[in-house]
Amino acid sequence: MIDKDFANTIDVIAKGLEEVLAGDRSLNQISSHWIKQNPKWNAINRGFFAETLMEATRWWRLLDAIVNKSTELKNKESYRLKVLTYFLIKTKDEKVCEFFSKEIQADLKSCYQQLQSIRAVAESIPDWLDSLGESELGKSWDNEIKALNTLPPIVLRVNTLKTNKNELLKRLTAEGFQVNGLNQPDALILVKRADIFKSKAFFEGHFEIQDASSQLVAPFLDVKSGMRVVDACAGHGGKTLHIASLMKNKGKILALDNADWKLDELIKRSARAGVTIIETRPITTTKVVKRLKDKADRLLLDVPCSGLGVLRRNPDSKWRLTPEKIEEIKNLQVYILDKYTQMVKPGGKFVYSTCSILPSENQQQIKSFLARTNGTFILEDEKSIFPSESGFDGFYMASLVRVK
Repeated sequence: MIDKDFANTIDVIAKGLEEVLAGDRSLNQISSHWIKQNPKWNAINRGFFAETLMEATRWWRLLDAIVNKSTELKNKESYRLKVLTYFLIKTKDEKVCEFFSKEIQADLKSCYQQLQSIRAVAESIPDWLDSLGESELGKSWDNEIKALNTLPPIVLRVNTLKTNKNELLKRLTAEGFQVNGLNQPDALILVKRADIFKSKAFFEGHFEIQDASSQLVAPFLDVKSGMRVVDACAGHGGKTLHIASLMKNKGKILALDNADWKLDELIKRSARAGVTIIETRPITTTKVVKRLKDKADRLLLDVPCSGLGVLRRNPDSKWRLTPEKIEEIKNLQVYILDKYTQMVKPGGKFVYSTCSILPSENQQQIKSFLARTNGTFILEDEKSIFPSESGFDGFYMASLVRVK
């Protein structure tokens, strides 16, 4: 007998999936919308819905190919059918057996096996992206795209302005969360997935959600208390807040972005975290950057990028990306490097970072920048983080010093 609650949830997931693939709103926005529309769901229901919608989005191309290859179900465009196929193929949930005959189950599983030899289909990515990954990363692309198709871990960054790693670990454990320490100064990992945002410690500003790789960027900037720091692509401010904690809330941080609403969110997060040294400033004209010429001891350029290093937490982005879009992004990276680095004072440093694993957005951008600036900056250090090696997000960071 079909579980009605399960069937109803499948229907909502199917509607959400259709909306995600329409591309008008992000996966996170659509997931939040449907959770709000179903206030009777408990934490388990909400988690089940959000995770399944994410995974169905991730595996969309493969699911579509399996169904279209099936002799029984070919050309049926039901999103619900593909969500059910996800459960059959990927989670092996026995509840879906009620929705398919044994013959169709066998047919779908056979189709799945046949498609494993085509990497772009098996890993559920566009053909152009598979070609790009292989051309830039060679043989290592196989391991990277596999890693990027796994469920992302939930990592916390301890807010050292309010607590320390051991105290937060004890507190969250006492609240019933299963957490462990990571081999990074301020990082804890959630061992068992749970709604950590319900924690009292979160409301009191004792931690932020921030991937372990992302937590390496602020320390790379080598900030000290009392410095004047500019975070020129601040966004929601995850790295801005980390910088503030490393500065012990002493000095000045200017958080810039061209999206006012993101800076508004940063202000709220700053208040919760107990940070008082951040001033937000929207980039409304080029004068905002020009007025800061030679003013920054440190500059963070966490630039817009393809986001290929964080595909596993944003799987919807691969269905919106195009080769043309990536070229536009790389041109924007060049613009930001050329224009924004004027804010660094002589003797100061800047860090260029991306959440991409493509050398064309990373090492090649820095190499070209150094050639264009004729010795004004020197490369101090650089680091590439690959998901297949680290188990966390893909990132690149380069530290450059202004010498003249």
